[in-house]
Amino acid sequence: MILKFGSKGDAIATLQKQLAALGYKNIGGKPLNVDGHFGPSTEAAVIQFQRKVGLVADGKVGDKTRQALTGNSVSKLLKDDDYKEAAKRLKVPELVIRVFGAVEGRGVGFLKNGKAKILFERHRMYFYLSQSLGKTLATGLVKTVPNLVNTQVGGYKGDQAEYTRLSLASNIHKESALMSTSWGQFQIMGENWKDLGYQSVQDFVDQQQQSETLQLEAFIRFIEWKPGLLAALQKQDWHTVFTLYNGKNYKKLGYQAKFQKEWDHLEPIYGEVKVA
Repeated sequence: MILKFGSKGDAIATLQKQLAALGYKNIGGKPLNVDGHFGPSTEAAVIQFQRKVGLVADGKVGDKTRQALTGNSVSKLLKDDDYKEAAKRLKVPELVIRVFGAVEGRGVGFLKNGKAKILFERHRMYFYLSQSLGKTLATGLVKTVPNLVNTQVGGYKGDQAEYTRLSLASNIHKESALMSTSWGQFQIMGENWKDLGYQSVQDFVDQQQQSETLQLEAFIRFIEWKPGLLAALQKQDWHTVFTLYNGKNYKKLGYQAKFQKEWDHLEPIYGEVKVA
């Protein structure tokens, strides 16, 4: 559960106690009130804490911030400086990259078990199996294991269950399975490995498993490589950006609404204009 501005309850009171114990104050510089209400002072204290430990400072308390509050390592997680450097490299406002980071993978690059977040795409498995082992075999597998090989999108199980699907697909043809999976916080497909400058699809996967910083690197490479995407991002031509990044059905999938929601949350913090 993500705690954020407007949230109420015992979990907020616990958070406030943790922040107060660490010496964080309210907006007026006085001790933080433990009232169970996530208001402006609590949000400001969260942002101060996130900046101190180097996490992405968005004022929301999810698994990453909870991990830091309990003293656990955050070495694999994205840092504020990662977003700053990415914005400079792509020549776009920092807010733009931060919103992508919040929307893609729900702002998380790793599952609780430490593995990179993934989503296995059975329709891409069908495509690559047809190329590698022949269309006849691929079509036969649609009938016997439709959740792994299919001409249609779908079959998602989510989180760790996606690794079960990936493992079963890898037993059929490992390279096709890895290429048919999107990886990390920014959900970059393994099929892009060569165009993004990786030595192999396995090299790409290995780097996605190391850190969110390397996951961000894959996202940057994708933006730089995909024809027309970088120029559209710099112009904030969102229709073109969403079409090239998420496909022509992005509106039906609700991507634009998710992006707008995160923009509205982060814009007051980072002072950018609204997205169209």
